[in-house]
Amino acid sequence: MNAIDGDLRTTMFGIAVSRRTALRGLGGAGLATALAYGAAGRVGADHMHPVAPVSFAASSGDPAAVIAAYLAAVNAGDLEGILDLYADDAVHIFLPTADGSAGVCHGKAQFTMWYEQSLANSDRVELADGSLAVAGNQGSFVTQISSEPWRKLGLEALEAQADLVVIEGRIMTHVVTLTPESVRQLHSAGGIAAS
Repeated sequence: MNAIDGDLRTTMFGIAVSRRTALRGLGGAGLATALAYGAAGRVGADHMHPVAPVSFAASSGDPAAVIAAYLAAVNAGDLEGILDLYADDAVHIFLPTADGSAGVCHGKAQFTMWYEQSLANSDRVELADGSLAVAGNQGSFVTQISSEPWRKLGLEALEAQADLVVIEGRIMTHVVTLTPESVRQLHSAGGIAAS
C-alpha cells in the first residue's frame, strides 16, 4: 500500500514499476542509461529568457515551447493535451515516489494511469523563475509541484528538477527528481516510506 492513501501512481498493476523491478527488468546499466538519456545537462539559465505559455504544435521541436505547453496542460487538467505531448514510446521517471520506489512509465498506456492519478490529486506544476535551460533538443528546469495528498500532510509544494528530451516535437524522456530537501520534508511529514 502506498504511504499516501489513494495515490495509485506507484501501485503495482503491472503498469507502474517499482525501483526493484526497474533494476531487475532494465538492469542497473539499463536504468542508468534511461536516466542519462533523459537527464539533460544543465546549462546556465542566465542565458535563457522566461518561457511564456504557448499552444503546442506537434511540429514544434523547441523544448521551451513543449515545456510551456506541458505546464499549461497539467495546470488546466487537460489529460489529452498532456498525452499528446509525449512520443508513443516515451519514458517518464519520477524519483522518488511516496513508497520509495522509482515511478517508471513507458508508453502512453502507462502515462495515462500516471496522469489520471496526478489530475485526480489536483497536481499543479510551476516553473521556478530563471530556471529554464535549453540546449539542442534538451530542456531542464526547476519546478514547484503541489498535490492534494501533500497539502493534507501540511506541505504546500515540493521542489523538483525536471529534465526532458524532445524529439520531433514530442517528449521522448521526462525525468523528475525531487530535491533532497523536498524528500526530507515529505519524509518528515510522513508522506514517504523510509528507504
